[in-house]
Amino acid sequence: MTVKQQLIAEIEDIDNPITLVQLFEIMQLIKQNAGKHNTLISRFTGCLNDADAQEMRGIVDNEFNKIEGEW
Repeated sequence: MTVKQQLIAEIEDIDNPITLVQLFEIMQLIKQNAGKHNTLISRFTGCLNDADAQEMRGIVDNEFNKIEGEW
């Protein structure tokens, strides 16, 4: 599965309309800055292949999608 397909699948799984609006706003900001080659994020665009991107996604999921301690 390509990164694009993964993104589409993730978006299709979002049921919260507020989250979708926030995601849309983030995408608009990214598009506005896409032409600016001197921005930090644009230097890394396309530098990961699908396998590396999947591995990074797994690391982020493992590290940030859990709650430690009592809530």
